[in-house]
Amino acid sequence: MSHVIWVDASSMSFDNSLTHKIRHLIGASEAAANLSEGMRLALKVNTAEEGYEYGLRPSLLRVVAELVYSATKTRPVICDGLKMVDYWKKSKGNLYMKVASALGYSNETLGGHFVINGGFSGDEGDLFPCEVPNSELGGVEVGTAVCRSDALWVLSHITLHPLFGLSGALLNGGFECLVGRARTRVLQGINLYPFNGQRTPRQDLRAFRRRALESLSGVINSVEGKVFYLNYVWDVTPQPEYFPYSDGPIVGNLGFLASSDPVALDGATFEILGRERADIENSVAADFAELVREAETLGLGHSDWTLQQLS
Repeated sequence: MSHVIWVDASSMSFDNSLTHKIRHLIGASEAAANLSEGMRLALKVNTAEEGYEYGLRPSLLRVVAELVYSATKTRPVICDGLKMVDYWKKSKGNLYMKVASALGYSNETLGGHFVINGGFSGDEGDLFPCEVPNSELGGVEVGTAVCRSDALWVLSHITLHPLFGLSGALLNGGFECLVGRARTRVLQGINLYPFNGQRTPRQDLRAFRRRALESLSGVINSVEGKVFYLNYVWDVTPQPEYFPYSDGPIVGNLGFLASSDPVALDGATFEILGRERADIENSVAADFAELVREAETLGLGHSDWTLQQLS
């Protein structure tokens, strides 16, 4: 059984603001105690596409970078991958960075070295094994910003996801840490941007989800298991950040959750969302509880957890 900590959005005050709450969460998790001076830490974040209106404010990411710097005396690398469809002809190399900067993501606002996960080309990485039973992938190429760091913290903006059900620790800590060509291999022809309303066949979804979970094993191996996960249950939209548009949030802001176990963390996050919106089980996230159980069978974590709630 794993431990998940939840700092909710109640009792807001001048000395218990959002950044105070995130500091409280990380302090309660004791994640910073595993850091030491000189460590190179990567923070995997979700940057928004141009047109998506609910990306996390940089201050909610910067507070984590500042805590890391206090423990390591080294500015963390803050990274995201290139978008896989270039709608605005701005997602490659320096143009991608210009768009990200225009949306508020930069070295100055984030408090670290903001880079493309897979290098300037998006395809710079190293190969690591997926140590799960009967692996289809065998191994995956993990972006250099992640695999050449001493440890990884996965900071996930929770949204629904058209293929995976929920965009959180399991997806952001695995599939989204890969170089571009490795993500294409995990997709195997599945359309990551299903705007036309056509449903992806169920068997194709199950196969993609299995491969995405396998990729998480490869990412964990790339940093020798030194991974910590934080879910921002804030502005939870029906579309993930890489879409060029967004509908409004489906629930009120519920705070922040953290754990060293991505399976327990996403399971607890999904349960909390379900308390607010019973109809979430009829959405694209309908099978997410089953996916959490599958992740456990692959040895990625535990599907039972204890939840400690703080304010």
